[in-house]
Amino acid sequence: MHKLTAFLTIVFLSLLTYGCNTGSNYQQNLEKLDKIHGKCDNPYRTYSKIEYEVCKDKERAAGPDGKIDEAIDIRDMIAGIGRGGQTVMLGNDTNNYLWDASLKMLSPFSLKISEFDGGYIETNWINDGAKPDNRCIIKVHITSPELVSNGVTTKIICEKKENDEWFQSNENFQKEEKDLTIKILTEASKLSTLSNNSK
Repeated sequence: MHKLTAFLTIVFLSLLTYGCNTGSNYQQNLEKLDKIHGKCDNPYRTYSKIEYEVCKDKERAAGPDGKIDEAIDIRDMIAGIGRGGQTVMLGNDTNNYLWDASLKMLSPFSLKISEFDGGYIETNWINDGAKPDNRCIIKVHITSPELVSNGVTTKIICEKKENDEWFQSNENFQKEEKDLTIKILTEASKLSTLSNNSK
């Protein structure tokens, strides 16, 4: 009887040790699969709908290193504005005058993207009724918080339709891009002057 108890104890401890090792390996395997599929989309993890959405939100909030920085307390930032102590600067990398001028120059066309924080504007495809097999888009990128001549770049991309498929044309639109950039800069300068005169 004593030998049977000892044998069962050894079997139980062996199973317990094996189970612990398996759990550790399972966790390591999960982490490896996270790197392949992403933690939220790992088929070996189960999430409720809400847990999945929270996971995806955390994933989007993480930087390129995959780590989420400490949360910013907006109330502290607002409380610090206009008071003594720590000064908080709120700003962005998009010049308002260049932005407004770009929108004005592109106003004849419908916009696909208009993202102030990134200073990026892109039109939908522009079709000329006389040439239905040609279409173009215009991209404008404001790269400076200051009103400077190199603070905006423009790009025109055109495509031609052949056999019901669109292919990018090899035409060079440097002159048109330069003309558009100059118009944006001229309009931005006017807006800046009007703003300064009204103060």
